[in-house]
Amino acid sequence: MTENPVKAIDHLLTYVRDLDEAARFYDRLGFTLTPESRIEAMGIVNRLILFPDASDGSANFIELMSVFDAARLPPAMAALLSGDEGIKSMVLSLGDVQRAHAHFGALGCPFGPPLHVRREWKLSATESVWPEFDVLLPVNDVVTFNGCRYHNVELYRRPAWTTHPNGARAFDRVYCAAADPQAAASRLAKILGATATGGVVAHSGVTIDVHHDDAAATWPVRIAGYRVTGLHENHVAQTLNPHRDMGQANQLTAFGQTIELSSQASTHRATSRSATASCAR
Repeated sequence: MTENPVKAIDHLLTYVRDLDEAARFYDRLGFTLTPESRIEAMGIVNRLILFPDASDGSANFIELMSVFDAARLPPAMAALLSGDEGIKSMVLSLGDVQRAHAHFGALGCPFGPPLHVRREWKLSATESVWPEFDVLLPVNDVVTFNGCRYHNVELYRRPAWTTHPNGARAFDRVYCAAADPQAAASRLAKILGATATGGVVAHSGVTIDVHHDDAAATWPVRIAGYRVTGLHENHVAQTLNPHRDMGQANQLTAFGQTIELSSQASTHRATSRSATASCAR
């Protein structure tokens, strides 16, 4: 049997119109953010919320992405980074990008050829690091998703960036809604090389939970939100009280997404620190 080219549900690409506003919001919640980083050729800029618990060869993070030059956007990104704010793509970590491209093509996912990207993270006025990765730009299926293969994933595990004042360890659950949750989860399972149980499918420590919603009759279904685990228990209550649009217990809504904050332990396997990194973004 061919090895599954999908290593993990790696991160969630969240479109925000004002990156500075979004960064201030997450900072107030007690999250550490990476420095601003641009992909000049694509006209996009991001900051990441990196978590320490991740599967081997992968990362685990929330990506806040905005546009600084719409004229440079590739067509796939122009369609993605417009309209309402929110989670626009689920990004998968890939072991072999060419094999993953063939795997997705056999499933009818119309990815273009992978692109190699190198970007700069400025650590100080005189020091930078350069994450590199091969990326498949997003396509629409049951959800909008894409993939990346890291070349130096260790850069995403810097303790200065993965240590959060609120104690956060990982995002471990993704929430979607569909008119037929079982059909949506079954399709997600084929893409991920996993097994669906009802409207739930899990892969490498992250669970996708597809709820029923008659209004969500067409694909791609919207990725509505996520859960972050490992927060200090007292920080959860202190964080939620002052913030806007509080919904259910331990949840808040901002930038077109629902964020659930949990003091539960992370379900991720411990990452091997001694393993030689072969992948990064």
